[in-house]
Amino acid sequence: MRNDGIGVLVKTVIFSALTVAYVVAEVLVAMFVYMYLNLRHIETFGSLIITCQKLLNLFGEQLQRVSPELANQAYATLLGELGPKSILLLVIGLGASLFIRFILWLIHKLFQPVREVRATEPSQ
Repeated sequence: MRNDGIGVLVKTVIFSALTVAYVVAEVLVAMFVYMYLNLRHIETFGSLIITCQKLLNLFGEQLQRVSPELANQAYATLLGELGPKSILLLVIGLGASLFIRFILWLIHKLFQPVREVRATEPSQ
């Protein structure tokens, strides 16, 4: 494909579509894992919520030490509204992103020898 205006437009549209698909897949995987833990492994889910609450409290304490006036504002807006369940969903989302990126990297590495062979073949 040439690098003219249409070629660049096609590449941009394809890249944008793949990016949207990646984000949707990440959100769906994170929500599925969150619901699965909540419905099937309630003990594990509860312990993860407690861990996230401790993490949130630790963050609040550190912020209180650094800047007490900022800590009060942060707790009233950000920390108070988020809660441990939101932090857990965020951590699960990061884990889902890591998992999806690992799978894509693995697929890329598995097909790399095929691409190298095709690149060295003479074109007809």
